[in-house]
Formats: sequence, structure tokens, C-alpha cells
Amino acid sequence: MDHSPHLKSYVKKHPDNKMAWYLLGKEYESSGQEGKANYCFNRAGEVFEAFEHKQIPADVWMEYQDKLVQMSKEKERRTARTRHLLTALMVLLLIWVPSANSPSTLPESASVPSGTEDAAIDHAEVAKVATVDPKERAQNGETYVGSVFTAQARQGSGAGTALTDMLAKTSQMPSKTTVLGMEQSGAWLIWREGMKPLLSVQNKGNGGLAVQSYDAAACACKPSDSETLRKSGLKWAAGQEELAVLNSAMRAFRSQHQRLPQSLEELTRDFPDNTMYGTTDGMKKAFTPMRNLLASPGQGTGKDQNTGAAAEKSLLLASSLHGRPFLGQPLRIVIDKSKHRLALVSGNILIRNYPIGLGGERTPEGKFVITDKVVNPNGKSNGEFGSRGMQLSATNYAIHGTNEPDSIGKNESLGCVRMGKEDVEELFAFVPSGTEVVIGNGGLPDQVLVPGSRFTSEPQHDQTNPRKTYHWLN
Repeated sequence: MDHSPHLKSYVKKHPDNKMAWYLLGKEYESSGQEGKANYCFNRAGEVFEAFEHKQIPADVWMEYQDKLVQMSKEKERRTARTRHLLTALMVLLLIWVPSANSPSTLPESASVPSGTEDAAIDHAEVAKVATVDPKERAQNGETYVGSVFTAQARQGSGAGTALTDMLAKTSQMPSKTTVLGMEQSGAWLIWREGMKPLLSVQNKGNGGLAVQSYDAAACACKPSDSETLRKSGLKWAAGQEELAVLNSAMRAFRSQHQRLPQSLEELTRDFPDNTMYGTTDGMKKAFTPMRNLLASPGQGTGKDQNTGAAAEKSLLLASSLHGRPFLGQPLRIVIDKSKHRLALVSGNILIRNYPIGLGGERTPEGKFVITDKVVNPNGKSNGEFGSRGMQLSATNYAIHGTNEPDSIGKNESLGCVRMGKEDVEELFAFVPSGTEVVIGNGGLPDQVLVPGSRFTSEPQHDQTNPRKTYHWLN
């Protein structure tokens, strides 16, 4: 399909978008119009260099082209609707106010007249290719503080997603963004484990971009700051877990109370109002900005005007692309009975994958939500339910610890989900009450995914429940 009319219209309105110039050039090239193609490639500058020298996955431009075409078509439809509405209003004015002066002619579209681009080819100025000096970046101390990160699949259909998002919003790009590559297992993207720099994009201003690849298979390069960025990226990832907990807890609170919490204290009260287990310094600083994001029309997706202001007040938000949490979808629990695995996920990102003990056919399948979240459900940390318990809906089943650690990986319970002590305590700190739990067979990888540095938060108030004796089917 020939997308050149839509792309041509787009670059006329956005002349600084180098990716759009590159895509238009590819369209002209495929139709044999070499002169126009070369002009567009010159305007594309370093984006052309990056793609043609395969520093970036080749399928990125197809996805981005579709986005531009859709944006162009949608804008044309909106413009047509606006004109029809204005015409109708003018007719009504003429009917109801016959003595009024005739309305002035509607303003024409701001698009450049046809043929202007052809004439501009004679006056084309070739853009200089920007280069990245890793030593200069290292000297500037660009690590976790002041750097912006995002992540995407290292290979496959998800590769190029982050770059596409950045190029679609060049006016909002920070001075430098590092894209971390995530390994993939089936439909899941693996969080933290094996994450390392894939590429970085430096915004030179006026549409100028400098792209540095960190993929040895894509370019013959060994940037000196690769290891520094990898470590900083892992710190960023740990910070995003804090935001994921806060985001999920605030959404769960809103679902239960039909309003957002006014303070962190509302999320961390005594049982049974302990929506969230504990807090961190990062959560304290991010609470108000996150609340503003969730209260805005964009619902925290980064499409609202509060995003920039919010990011300025929270390092965890400011360190993520477009000032919004990367793990933006609510946390969920997925249990695979066939593999004895319990995963903590956000969308298609696998954050943790724990080994568990089950009850075989006695463990129910289906969808549940976490209701009671109890510390020491037996009144002690070494009882049959261990130090943490999370009841599944209004049932006698729960996710809990165990005093029989050898049962992990086996079907020895009466139906409950058993976890090791460190695992269940970390999961308890991660998920708020109201978290969705899906139990089934298949879907999760065998790989156990538990980092050396666990997620922790400072507990608040009394989260035991001495008034009730639990009779879960352990």
C-alpha cells in the first residue's frame, strides 16, 4: 500500500521528525523516485544512518510507519468533522441572525501546498550525522541520577517498541534515554534477569538525534559506559518495582472506595485496612505525583499535562521515559499448577516466578482476588501457614507460607498454595489487597525468577488478626 500521501502530509506539519522523513524516503525509494528519496534521507540524518547500518532492528520502521499513517488519517477525519461543524454553525447563525454581517471565509488548512517539497529538493541541505562519544557521557556522570530509562524486548515482535514511542514524541524526548533489552520466554518478557543496555538515544535538539547501539551483534562497537549503564539500569528497575506497588495499591483502594487515597497512611492501616504492607522513601516522594497522574484524564498513562510536573517531584518517575511508571499495568498473580510456579506479572512482563507447593486436583482453578492479608495467620511465624497469608476471595484457600519447606514443588497440600518463607514475605510486600489471582495449567516458564536483592518495604501498623482463627485447606 502506498502510504506516501499521508507521510508527505505528516512531514509538512512536522518537519523536525527525522523518522518520518526516513519513512517517506523509503516510500519514494520503493517507487523508483531516487531524487526525492535521497532528499528525504538527507533530512532524516542520523536516523537514516542508524537504520541503514542496522544498529536498530529492521522491523521498527514498519510499526512506526503504521502509527504515522494512522495519526495522519485520524487528523484528516478530525479536520473534516470540524469543518462540517463550523459550516453547520454558520448556517444556523445566518438563519437566526439575518441582519448579521456575512461570516468570513473559513481558514484554509495549514498544510503546505502541493509541489513545495519538490521545489525544496533543489535547496536541500544534507544533515550531519550525530555521533555519540561514550567517554564524554561517562565524564558527565550520567548514571541513575539524571538519566532516563525504558525497556523493550531484545528481539522479536516487541523489539523497537520503546524507540518507536520515543520517535513518535521527539518534542518530549529527554536529553538522553537508555533502552534496556529484556529477554523473552514464550509470551513473557523477563524483568531484571539479564537486562542490559540495548541502545541509547541522545536528543541534540531541533530534531537531531544521536543513536548508540550496545548490541555487539548489531554493530562492531564496545562502548565504554556499557557496564555503568547496566548497573544503573538495574537500579532503575528496582525503583520501578516500588512504583508498581504504589500504583497497584492506589488503584485497588480506588476500586474499593470509589476514590483515590488522600495519603499513604490510608493504604497502610491496621488489618483489615492494610491495602499495602509497607512503604519506601521512593513511595513517599512519589505518592502525590502518582495520585495526580491517576486523577488525571490520562489515568497515569503519560497522556496528560500533569506528567511532566509529576516527574519533577519524584526521582523514580523522572528516571522513566515520559515521567510515568514503566510497570504501569496493575500487578497480578498467575499460578501454573502443571509447573508448580507462581508468577508476579504486570501486563506481559514477568517480574517474579516462584516455586510453590500445591494440592494437585484439590487446588481450585479460576480467577480470585486477595482479600485478607495477614501477618502470622497462626499467631506465630513458624506455624503451618508460616509468617504470611493471603486469602483467595471468600474461600478456604490461601497463598501462605509453610512449616514444611520440603513440600515446595509437590502436591501435598489440601488445596492451598504453599511458598517458601522469603518468597511469601516478598510477595506479601508486593501485592495489595484486591490483587487478581489466576490459577490454571500451563503458561509459565520453568525458570525460577528471584533476584539476589529482594523487594522490601518498611511495614506499618498491626497487620495481624488475633480475632480470627483461619481454617484454610493447608
